[in-house]
Amino acid sequence: MSDSDNLFCDESFLREKVEATPAEASGKSNWKLMVVDDDEEVHRMTGAALRDFTFDGRGLDFIYASSAKEAKAALNNHPDTALIVLDVVMETEYAGLDVVKYIREVLNNKFMRIILRTGQPGMAPENDVIVNYDINDYKTKSELTIQRLYTSIVTCLRSYNDLVRLDDAYKKLKKEAEERILIEKQLAEKEYQAAIGMAITQIVHGAKNILNALKGGEYMINTALKKNDNELLLKGWDAAKTGISRMSALTRDLLDVSRFNQIEFKYGSLTTLAEEVIGMFQDTGDSPGVEVSGEIDKSIPPLLFDYEAIHTALMNLASNSIDACSGKQYTDPEKGRVIIRVHSDVESGFVNLDVEDNGHGMAEEDIEKIFVLFYSTKNAKGNGLGLPITKKIVEGHGGTLEVTSQKGRGTMFRIRLPLKRQ
Repeated sequence: MSDSDNLFCDESFLREKVEATPAEASGKSNWKLMVVDDDEEVHRMTGAALRDFTFDGRGLDFIYASSAKEAKAALNNHPDTALIVLDVVMETEYAGLDVVKYIREVLNNKFMRIILRTGQPGMAPENDVIVNYDINDYKTKSELTIQRLYTSIVTCLRSYNDLVRLDDAYKKLKKEAEERILIEKQLAEKEYQAAIGMAITQIVHGAKNILNALKGGEYMINTALKKNDNELLLKGWDAAKTGISRMSALTRDLLDVSRFNQIEFKYGSLTTLAEEVIGMFQDTGDSPGVEVSGEIDKSIPPLLFDYEAIHTALMNLASNSIDACSGKQYTDPEKGRVIIRVHSDVESGFVNLDVEDNGHGMAEEDIEKIFVLFYSTKNAKGNGLGLPITKKIVEGHGGTLEVTSQKGRGTMFRIRLPLKRQ
């Protein structure tokens, strides 16, 4: 008896099934079923047995091939084939297995369901094939009744349909995500351009004010030289020096904005750094009328941090505190004081660098804005870059910058840095 003789020995099952569920016009395209076998009678009987098959309101479109070569050509022409019923032994002993590899590895088709059907199971043992090949079912022709074929096909089509739907949903979500990312990127680019434009406007405005001061100094110097007026000459020179100093500070701060994009961590001593900053203000006379002192816990061990960056941050805060004390009227024996403290908070795992003053203090509405680029409470004396730079440096260390202030009473800034860092 040939393979085709004992194929579909139970035709009554399919006939009863089809008659119970006639095909419906669903408007959907049929499932593509490829039958690959070198026995033409297998083609004929498979098509006859399944001619009225429906699943999910869709029938079958049959594609036939008699060899692995024909199957590969047909697969290229019909990449949307849902299911292939594939013989193993055709022009070679393992031709069918070669087609499996072609589907999965060359075409990279992971959706198509594959049922291996063989009349010579000894040539391709089931266990080896199931383990080593990406197939979905394995049947010998002697055991493949109509009911079993029907069950396998329905199972495979249901699986194929689920995979396609999931892939469609994934592609849709991916497309929506890409579109959203593009929109957000465009919005971010517009915001970035607007921020750059505003920054340039503020920089030009600040530079223009400084330039006007320099021009005023130049005018006084030229007038004094013509009149031989030494007093006016000194006033003009003082105005010019102020303008030069402000331009130097603006240039330095603008460079700091970009310089501290990358934090370089090295072991260093925060206590040494704080003592250095305190000494600079005590020794150089940069804080006239303001007493600068320190309260340093020298037991704090070396930490990983960027020495230059934290030095800049502490200098910015100390300079702001000294400016806040300058010009304030104190009642004797009180005077302007700035205290720099370094102390650890072991329980929270942070070390604190405090800069506290008894200067003018700030209103609540100013506290909310002081970390915004170019916002300054010092009017013409400030450029509004120091505190945003300081905040950027501290956050780059994984720390926080906190501020408390009372109008007329003074301000305290606190830098909190992690005691330990991986």
